[in-house]
Amino acid sequence: MAILTKGQTFTSTDTVTNVKLHNLVDNAAFVSGSSGTCASGGGLEVSGGQLQIANNGVTVAKLSAGAPSWDGSSNLTVNGTLTTGGTVATSGNLAVNGTTALTGDATLVGKIVQSGNTSDRTVRLQTGSNTPYVISFGWDDNTKELLVTVGSSEYKVALTQV
Repeated sequence: MAILTKGQTFTSTDTVTNVKLHNLVDNAAFVSGSSGTCASGGGLEVSGGQLQIANNGVTVAKLSAGAPSWDGSSNLTVNGTLTTGGTVATSGNLAVNGTTALTGDATLVGKIVQSGNTSDRTVRLQTGSNTPYVISFGWDDNTKELLVTVGSSEYKVALTQV
């Protein structure tokens, strides 16, 4: 199956000249349609004799195996490690399932919410060593006291409004 139309056609009695050879290449064009250069759904199309990326023609599967995925709502899903040399910004919620490693400073605007089965705890900080040290902060709605857990010891701190 031809992928180009020739820029010069030769018959068995034609003389090959440099002009005809130049025309063969210079006037060649991509064949469009089902017999052309682009496989169906391949992401490329022939338009005006030139190859271009088709509208909505590049899919995640064509980028790489195991690539990120996204949907029509602009949601991005990354299974594995997301590495960035810059800023990760979101105008909505950022949900992380699993471990998040931050190297450097983290500036958080808003609140940090730890969900799980530990009652009355809102923030838990833990060192990354082999013997991690944990400090967590929370609030006891019944006694109106600040809850602080350091290691395995729990403390209640009574607060007085000034």
